[in-house]
Amino acid sequence: MTLRIAVAGKGGVGKTTCSALLLRALALSGVRPLLAVDADPNANLHQLLSLPLPEGLGSLREQQRAAAGGAVPLTDRIASEVERRLSEGDTVDLIAMGRGEGPGCYCYVNNLLREALDRIEGGYRAVVVDNEAGMEHLSRRSARRIDHLVLVGDPSRRGIEAVAALRDLAAELALSIGKTWLLLNRPYGVPGRAATETLGLPLLAALPHDPRLPSWENEGRSFLDLPPGESPAADAVADALRTFLLGPAA
Repeated sequence: MTLRIAVAGKGGVGKTTCSALLLRALALSGVRPLLAVDADPNANLHQLLSLPLPEGLGSLREQQRAAAGGAVPLTDRIASEVERRLSEGDTVDLIAMGRGEGPGCYCYVNNLLREALDRIEGGYRAVVVDNEAGMEHLSRRSARRIDHLVLVGDPSRRGIEAVAALRDLAAELALSIGKTWLLLNRPYGVPGRAATETLGLPLLAALPHDPRLPSWENEGRSFLDLPPGESPAADAVADALRTFLLGPAA
């Protein structure tokens, strides 16, 4: 069964970095092949994975609504387009959701898009979804089941309130979530226990300030290639994934 991990948080908190580090951790643990889903219209996960930016799936809605009819069934057209818009890598493949919905009804096309994504995801051992600043991708139920929802936040008052809002939204939407976690980014010495007690969420990891990450990014190198022992933040994510998300049987 495919392991599904969704990462969410307010803008600028580092959720894309955390998504890339989770993909690295999965690869280091031997969980392959992997699929990354960039659900942020301002897509940049591809940069941290050193992959070409794929054409977003959002434009499929307008294109397929306008191309009603034809010899090829709409279901097959959408499935074929989803596969074509896949950016393939050695360890991780990437899909970008692209822009959100425009005016009009897209329910039927969205359902077909979800079905096509479900079929593709089934070919991977794990999927990591990097959500936009909020939870639109999840609120539209583009992902039917989430094994782990990782809420990224900082220990500031605004950061904790933003995580609380996302936690409450997930509950309101009645999403199918196995477990929800808090991942503290740049805690600056603030103990994670205070944040977990405030939010009522288990702490996945507290990532220290790590200058290795921006320098690695500026060099245009994939976070998947970060060697163990060179990045405290990357190693903290890898340890957390092995301990909490994969368990002793991994």
